[in-house]
Amino acid sequence: MKSLKILLLFCLFSSGAASLRAAQMWAAAGKVDITPNLKTEKTYLAGYGFMGRNPAGVHDPLYARILILSNKKTTLAIVGLDLIGFFRNQVEELRALSNFNAPGRYLFVVSTHDHSGPDTLGLWGPFPGVSGVNPQYLKRIEGLVAKKINDLSKNLKPVRLSGITRILPPNGLCRDSRDPVVIDPYFSLVHVQELNGKTLANLVHWPCHAEVLSHTNQFLTADFPGVLCDRVEQKSGGTCVFVNGPIGGLLTPEETKGKDGTWEENTRIGNAVANFALKNLPKARPITSSKILISSAPLLVPVENSRYLLFLYSLVFGHRLFLRDGAPLNTSPYWIALKHAFGLLKPEESPWIKSELSLIRIGPLTILGIPGEIFPELVIGGYHGRYRFGHPLIKPDNPNPPDLSKAPKGPYLWDEMPGKIKIVAGLANDELGYIIPGYDFKITHDLIMEPRPKGDHYEETNSVGPSITPILLKAARGLLK
Repeated sequence: MKSLKILLLFCLFSSGAASLRAAQMWAAAGKVDITPNLKTEKTYLAGYGFMGRNPAGVHDPLYARILILSNKKTTLAIVGLDLIGFFRNQVEELRALSNFNAPGRYLFVVSTHDHSGPDTLGLWGPFPGVSGVNPQYLKRIEGLVAKKINDLSKNLKPVRLSGITRILPPNGLCRDSRDPVVIDPYFSLVHVQELNGKTLANLVHWPCHAEVLSHTNQFLTADFPGVLCDRVEQKSGGTCVFVNGPIGGLLTPEETKGKDGTWEENTRIGNAVANFALKNLPKARPITSSKILISSAPLLVPVENSRYLLFLYSLVFGHRLFLRDGAPLNTSPYWIALKHAFGLLKPEESPWIKSELSLIRIGPLTILGIPGEIFPELVIGGYHGRYRFGHPLIKPDNPNPPDLSKAPKGPYLWDEMPGKIKIVAGLANDELGYIIPGYDFKITHDLIMEPRPKGDHYEETNSVGPSITPILLKAARGLLK
């Protein structure tokens, strides 16, 4: 009997050890509240126009949701922030605070692009051109998120991964407000389970601006990604990390007529995407590889946007300035703005900024990180109407339609991405604004970028400039090859 007990114990131990070896991947997940304290942290709501809105209160909390994956050689931390964006300088500070600037450790930060969160980019203050960023708030949340990452890193569990990419028909959920109509319908899900079957995390990817609540809203809210993540967490368990996608163009919520900008519509859209995620959980296919392959490419791009140059002093906290050759630019941003205002800024004096592209691969899963709001047609094509989903490719009343004969030909980034589970993550590790196809970049080079050309050309006013597109696409293709 004694020998039988010893044999049983040995079998149980061997089985457990085998399960740990079979897992080969470890993970941890959690979230931390990053809602501004309206009593002590002066806050302006971001996302619309040239000025911020004074918040009247908090409708629902903002979170940093975190998923850490590790094979004990390489550790990847994915952080999803309920914010309008997070500049490169802040990402670098967060990497240093969390010790994720060390070899074998990579921090991947994405923002939901929340249009009812605090200004974290310096574009929505009390007056046009005056930053609405609260530096103390930024420092506080960097500390909170870094602490949470460090705590989670000490409590990794063996896990199994699975994933799926499906088409989520966008009708009634998301539309394209700029011709040509190209709506990215690709939805991706990564499911992380402990070995006992308990859900540890879900990573949900779907492209659409987080702006169901309109410019009339006065309350802090995470918009539809908050509803989406809450529902997935309630029904599946674990932590839900939302990753936005190619939302340029501009991909915006398609709301029920007469209910635009309402909390009811916010709940409807968030729940609809969450329910699609929950429906596809059982269909996710196992990701058996334990290899985590991460590569990144630096980007050096010129600041060509006239408004950005005029208000450079409000934006420079997020990026260091360089010359075209990559040497540091030590000129004061106030002096650059003044010279630009009077037409005295020479081309060789113009500022350039550094950013990064990133590529993450785990077996059939590929994540391409884009530091801005890339137009979906640059990612998936669709110039012939494949992704218009019942809408006219060009609005019949468009007074200045794009010349599609000049549109870029394929293959597009989506075609060049390996694997069956694909995620093109927008606003990844930076926010450089809209990344626009060169043939349709038509804004005038007037000092204040007004008047705009006829048709839909708002996006040019919130782009770092036309040169970023060929620079970024070349770097992305280099990474993918």
